[in-house]
Amino acid sequence: MGGLVAIVLILPLVATACSNPPPPSPSQPPPPPPSPRQTPTPAVSAPPTAASPEPSPADPVAALAADLRAAGATVDDLGGFNPMLLGGRGARVCVAGQQVDVYAYESAPDRVAAAARIDATDPSKVGTAIVEWAGNPRFWQRDRLIVLYLGSDPAVEGRITSVLGEPFARGWGPAWDPGPSAYAC
Repeated sequence: MGGLVAIVLILPLVATACSNPPPPSPSQPPPPPPSPRQTPTPAVSAPPTAASPEPSPADPVAALAADLRAAGATVDDLGGFNPMLLGGRGARVCVAGQQVDVYAYESAPDRVAAAARIDATDPSKVGTAIVEWAGNPRFWQRDRLIVLYLGSDPAVEGRITSVLGEPFARGWGPAWDPGPSAYAC
């Protein structure tokens, strides 16, 4: 009980001490009061604009979409997908009417580790998994992204290549062709 009384008596002293600012030191004069003509202006940050010229570096998928648009492609967000095969965050985008899968990673070293699992000459081998692609897989990489396109539209492949360079892995799916509309979006 004695400890409780001590705490109760100390709390008002602490609250009083914290609410009063310390007096100015003798070496520093107190700041002058604001003149009637001067009104302090509160700091206001500009609201974000919907048409920001540069995407946030924190979102590499948005940066890729902006680069593809700058290269002349239409790009729409199709939502996410389960990136179980390569990890990271899965984002699906529609590039010039074709579905493209994007794997986004927390860091470039994470992306490099995931890309190392893809056999560059036979991308049906991803780590210890064998993948039967429904199409011809092409993989690109940049910064914190791996991009996968399975479709057969040369214009889409050309746009992606113009932004990301040549694919680091290229393969062929089954003998049957899923057709140009298989990856339409």
